[in-house]
Amino acid sequence: MGNIETQLDLANDLTIITADGKMSASDFQKWTASYYTGRVTSLAIWDLTRADLSDINSDDLREDAVRTKSLAGARKGGKTAIVSRKPLEFGLGRMLEAFYKIEDMPFDVQTFHSIDEAKDWLGI
Repeated sequence: MGNIETQLDLANDLTIITADGKMSASDFQKWTASYYTGRVTSLAIWDLTRADLSDINSDDLREDAVRTKSLAGARKGGKTAIVSRKPLEFGLGRMLEAFYKIEDMPFDVQTFHSIDEAKDWLGI
């Protein structure tokens, strides 16, 4: 089971989410359900540099997009940056981008190899 830590940077309207260890789809589902009941920011960085997503598949990502769509209005006009240096996690991030576009998510998502690239895109 993986671990997800959340850090708020309210000055930048930013949530930094760090996943660590072997992650499952349910780890992300639980985090999403909890996050959208609390303080939501328009900007987010998912730091997956220490995460192992080898148990995540395309069906999990599609389901995540459908589930998140019903909650995502709170982040209308926002941006989410996914950061990973490893090929599998980077590819899954790109796949999630596609599913979010199909669902017409009200915020933009892009995947990056570094936190600095993500922050540049977010404008912080």
